[in-house]
Amino acid sequence: MIASAPVDVTSRRREARDAAKLGLIPLAVAFVLGVLLLPRRVEPEGVPLPRVDPAALARVEAADRQLADRARREPLTGAVRALGSAVRDFHTLEARDADAQALFDARRAVDSALVDALGGGLDPLLELRAVQLESFLTEVARFTSRGEQSAELAAVAGAFVRSMTVEGWCQGHALAPTGAALRTLYKHMWNGFLGLEGRAELRPALDEERALYAFTISHPHPGKPMRDALEAARRGARDERACAALDQAEQGAIEAWRLQQIARLAAVDPTYPAAYARGVASYRKGDFGASAEAFRDWLRGHPDGPYALRARNFLRAAAAAQQVE
Repeated sequence: MIASAPVDVTSRRREARDAAKLGLIPLAVAFVLGVLLLPRRVEPEGVPLPRVDPAALARVEAADRQLADRARREPLTGAVRALGSAVRDFHTLEARDADAQALFDARRAVDSALVDALGGGLDPLLELRAVQLESFLTEVARFTSRGEQSAELAAVAGAFVRSMTVEGWCQGHALAPTGAALRTLYKHMWNGFLGLEGRAELRPALDEERALYAFTISHPHPGKPMRDALEAARRGARDERACAALDQAEQGAIEAWRLQQIARLAAVDPTYPAAYARGVASYRKGDFGASAEAFRDWLRGHPDGPYALRARNFLRAAAAAQQVE
């Protein structure tokens, strides 16, 4: 009984110390979070890519297969078949680098056949495109696995491989665009060749566009004239300063091209964080004023959300870099 009082006092003191320590935990957590959430000067990186819905892409691919199957079960009209033949003839000549007169005549045949084919509506043209798309994908797979550019690939895609090589998206027989990006690229090529880009029924679906722009935004490159100019300038560069200036010019050209892709994607996909993406690309391009304004634009419309903290940090970096210029 005599010893119980000191023991109780000691126990109460220990409990008080433990309670005090526990009370400090929320304060420590709040302090750490506060430090993390403070805007910091961080150089922008990571241009966001559009989010693609795989289920939506699967539905589009299934619809394309159904169109191609229907075209094989129920033969296309004579006018649409004539258009398909005219397209194949032109592309075959194009792949062979035929002379200008032969290409002119072949192009005139395509335009004439298109007028007749349009009389039957756009559904038969969708079927024709689906058939040629399947052939294209089959021949591209053969090219990438064996390096063979078949006559059929030339007939449905013309100088496609050569164009991809010029763009820097094909080395040897390794082709950069694949899957949905490749399918969408072909649809755009097909529509553009026939001058049908404005027909809503023929436009790729939104998730197809997202897949294509996810590829182009993540594979930016300057145009061929700029690449040729940079290559020539590098051959004449005499010191590290000149080489560094050329590297900076190349980076600027790359980001300028990427900014074009961001603008085109924003035109078809209003959910894409275009202003934020412009801020990152403009900073990497060295246009710090445009970068800062893009981040301000994003934050005006999105003060909270997944990009808000990064946008504030990147804005500080862009504003500071702008002052140094």
